Amino acid sequence: MIPLWAFLAVTVPLVLTPGASTAVVLRNSLARGTRAGLETAVGANAGSLVYGVLCAAGFALALQHWPGVWVALRGVGAAYLAWLGIRSLSRLARGGDETRATESRAMGYPLTRAQNLKDGFVTNVTNPALATFYFIVLPQFVPPRAPIVSSILILTAVHISLAVTWHAVWAAAGGTLAVALGKGRPRQVLDLCTGVALLALAIRLAVR
Repeated sequence: MIPLWAFLAVTVPLVLTPGASTAVVLRNSLARGTRAGLETAVGANAGSLVYGVLCAAGFALALQHWPGVWVALRGVGAAYLAWLGIRSLSRLARGGDETRATESRAMGYPLTRAQNLKDGFVTNVTNPALATFYFIVLPQFVPPRAPIVSSILILTAVHISLAVTWHAVWAAAGGTLAVALGKGRPRQVLDLCTGVALLALAIRLAVR
């Protein structure tokens, strides 16, 4: 029997700790509303699902033989977070309200949806902390004689359910703030804080 309570005791604090995916969900919900944050959350957790499937397929064992993959993953993840941070700061430099309106007219909702999904997916699929969770932590909760694939997929479903719920809370909070603080100087302050936070995450990831 899978020790779900022990898994929850480890996983819940990790999910509740703000990280790269939380920052990107909040960033997009601040920029384009709650729906954008929820779409970003879907993309982020699709990235988690990829790791769960890879873990079930045995990639955890394979990566032990090629540690260089971790270095590449860290580099790509740091670069992507830095790029998102720079995008927020560049919007601040150009004027948040004008940029947001221009983006909406130029991109349209379908392309914005794709961008939100991509932001979330790439952020999680290039996050070495998430890879570590799936390839090192999660397999420890598979009982010795339990079916490996189904057990890993069950634990993956539990983790994603927790993460989606928490991301939805951040998306709603960001969407509310976007309405209340979406114009003028408050908007510029939000862009500044978001950009700096993403750059700080990128630097922390790069120097680990």
